[in-house]
Amino acid sequence: MSDQTAERVYFDYDGGTFGFARVVFVNLLLQVLTLGIFRFWARTRERRFLWSHVRLGDDRLEYTGTGMELFVGFLIAMVVLVPIGGIFQGLGFAAGGSPAGLIAVSILQMIVIIFLVYVATYRARRYRLTRTLWRGIRGTLTGSAVRYAGIAMAYLPLVLITAGLGAPFMRIGLMRREIDNMRFGSRSFSFDGRAQDLFAYWLVPWLMLLGLIGGYVWIMYLNFEVMDAVGIDPIDPEAGEPDFETMDTDRVNEAGDQFPMALALLGGAAVLYMITVGWYRVREFRYLAGRIAFEGIRFSSELRLGRVVWIYISYLMTAAAVGMGLLVALVLAALVANGVALDPETMGFGMSEIMAELDEDSRFLVIFGTVLILALVLQTLSRVMVFHRLARAVVNTLALNGAADFSRITQALDSAPRTGEGLADAFDLGDF
Repeated sequence: MSDQTAERVYFDYDGGTFGFARVVFVNLLLQVLTLGIFRFWARTRERRFLWSHVRLGDDRLEYTGTGMELFVGFLIAMVVLVPIGGIFQGLGFAAGGSPAGLIAVSILQMIVIIFLVYVATYRARRYRLTRTLWRGIRGTLTGSAVRYAGIAMAYLPLVLITAGLGAPFMRIGLMRREIDNMRFGSRSFSFDGRAQDLFAYWLVPWLMLLGLIGGYVWIMYLNFEVMDAVGIDPIDPEAGEPDFETMDTDRVNEAGDQFPMALALLGGAAVLYMITVGWYRVREFRYLAGRIAFEGIRFSSELRLGRVVWIYISYLMTAAAVGMGLLVALVLAALVANGVALDPETMGFGMSEIMAELDEDSRFLVIFGTVLILALVLQTLSRVMVFHRLARAVVNTLALNGAADFSRITQALDSAPRTGEGLADAFDLGDF
């Protein structure tokens, strides 16, 4: 791409699935061997792979962060978090057995943690931007992370009071603060999104969530009705036994008649909520991308819900097949180790009958081994089949629209952070 952009230029991601899978597998192996310490270098290796395969025009992104920076930042964060944890532990002891005191300490601790999460989020994005280069020019994020967290905390009461209905206002407010403070070299980004534009979209999953909550409350109410009708105290179910001779049969029958409708509401709302949340996230991303401008150009996204849904469905199908195959393989290996002959008659048994052939120690090893290995395998699969494919889908549907003279952009003079994400690593806030 020349210094003067064309009217529409797409980003391109050309990283191969198997290439990324090799990086993830080696990272996983080294993390196991180092008891997790290698995770800082693992994250750096993944980012370098991803960044290096993102192209805009003829130039690729470059990631210059290091694992040591992330590790040092994590250690510094621990120096901050450990004393804070000790303070709240002391406050808990000082509260004694007072329920009100313990509740107050818990609420205060939650507020502090949420505040620190937003601080960590902002600082992490600043670090990643300063380590991201295009044509040798790096990005940056100015402004105060503490102020950003303060703005987030100011929005939280609105979100809580409205039972989540005010979430788009918080999203747009924080996005504006972040994008308006974002720089590429010496030039600034701008954001002109409005919460009103997102509100109509957000209303759809919010209504589905109300239906989900309503179904759950309905089922709980029916459970309490049945318990009370048969003479069981709903507050303390173990305090007595049901008395079927004196129970209110009409109430039990009425509750039983309502259970199918309550379950249908709960199940239907749960499915619709998951679908509409995915639909909203895609619409939100496309809207937010389209409201970001830089030097006369504007971003846009053509991401589609169907592509995102297929990524998750194919992953779940693969994970189920891999999990079942792994379980069967471990059971068969345990049978062989126990001297059980793998004849056709044995192979025709169900899983419960096969497990019954094992002694107690072997059953424990099969269950423990399946859970451990499955966790490691699914983590690898999720990185490759979900994270990597989502990154490709997002990048390949992102474009720049308009014309800008990139030759006028010079390197930013702002100082870059010397250490890594710190608090974000401590809270495990993700990769981007």
